[in-house]
Amino acid sequence: MKSPRGLGIWLLLVLLTSCTASAVEQTATVEQSIAETTIAQLRATSTVVRARMQTTLDYVGSRVTEAAEAQDFLRYNLINLGTESAWLSTAILQLGEVGEQATATAQPAASDTFPNPAATPPAVIVTPPTAQSPGPRLENMLMASGVDNRDCAIDNNPRFTPASSQIYVVAQAYNVAAGATISSVWRRQGSEVANFSFQPRNNINGDCIWFFIDQSDAEFTVGVWSVEIAVDGVHAAAPLAFQIVSG
Repeated sequence: MKSPRGLGIWLLLVLLTSCTASAVEQTATVEQSIAETTIAQLRATSTVVRARMQTTLDYVGSRVTEAAEAQDFLRYNLINLGTESAWLSTAILQLGEVGEQATATAQPAASDTFPNPAATPPAVIVTPPTAQSPGPRLENMLMASGVDNRDCAIDNNPRFTPASSQIYVVAQAYNVAAGATISSVWRRQGSEVANFSFQPRNNINGDCIWFFIDQSDAEFTVGVWSVEIAVDGVHAAAPLAFQIVSG
């Protein structure tokens, strides 16, 4: 039989061991709770960061699309003003090369505070060729929302919306013989969406002609569009650009 003193020591050791185990368990529980809270915070932060990145990517993508459409719209209008498409392509390439040179030469050296003014690249000066084609031709070609009783445009409107009911292209035709085939091709972003043709009964020399499309011909989706008119398969004028904008 154990002595009372020995029994007391044994009970004390049991109590100390129990308290130590309990303290360890409590510490582990607290640390686990802190870890779970930290993980939850990291997950929430990661979700917010991903959402912000996606928003940024969506915004950049929309701006890139807008820039591409603006470039197409400008290119079509330059062609309509008489600039040949081949010359325009060459000029764009030249300007791109000059832009790259300007970016490279404008970088300041480590010891410079400002770029060297002498590093400014020379301007590229190109003169678009002019040419007059004989035979049938179109003048004053424009986009409109309708025509009057003389078949001429009631306005000059290069911008429409998906809610527009009709889109007209109107021009004054010259040297077009009776029975000739006058045709129009409508494109969106370079892809054909509609085409029409007719044959006049009389010669046309200065009178207005027109074509139009509505929602039954092609859905009016937002973007850069163009229309081109030909007489007997020969382009009578450069393509004319117009836009369909939201709202």
